[in-house]
Amino acid sequence: MTHAITISADADRASFHGDPILAAIERHSEAWQVFQVAAEGEPSLQAEDEADASLYSLLGTACATRAGMLCMIRHLRWFLAEEASNSSGHGDAWDIAKAREADLSLCLGVERVQRLPIALPSGRLIGPVIDLRPAPVLDALPPRAPTFARVNRAVSLGGDVLAAVVLVVGGCGLAGFATLL
Repeated sequence: MTHAITISADADRASFHGDPILAAIERHSEAWQVFQVAAEGEPSLQAEDEADASLYSLLGTACATRAGMLCMIRHLRWFLAEEASNSSGHGDAWDIAKAREADLSLCLGVERVQRLPIALPSGRLIGPVIDLRPAPVLDALPPRAPTFARVNRAVSLGGDVLAAVVLVVGGCGLAGFATLL
């Protein structure tokens, strides 16, 4: 009696047949389970082909309702967590699944969106690429650090100071020039 099944998410209610993504999720889930229990050899290859075909079909199916989008996010998160060790075997579908999950998460405003690093004007990156290891303590350095290390540290600090000075002086100069007009 599938015609009576409804999916509920928050205040939205959707018929099972009202959103094509729900049928695609069911097909992919069933094909993946068949592949997991398939015997080695020819049945396993056929089950793998069916699972891959259903994955590509799932990733190409549009969501028609908000409830369908939430179900798709939940299914993709489950799939990405379950198949993380086999990610290289899925080819482009793995990257597409991650991108689709991130897009739907961003659209609905739910958690777990991968953020890209942000480049500052000085060229430094902030975000996920920040090194979280503790910084070396200056007292822990040997009393006579190599000259190269000291010069490298001074040049790095000097570059940051020069960039800050150029930004401040340039901004003041442009603001002053704009007031003359």
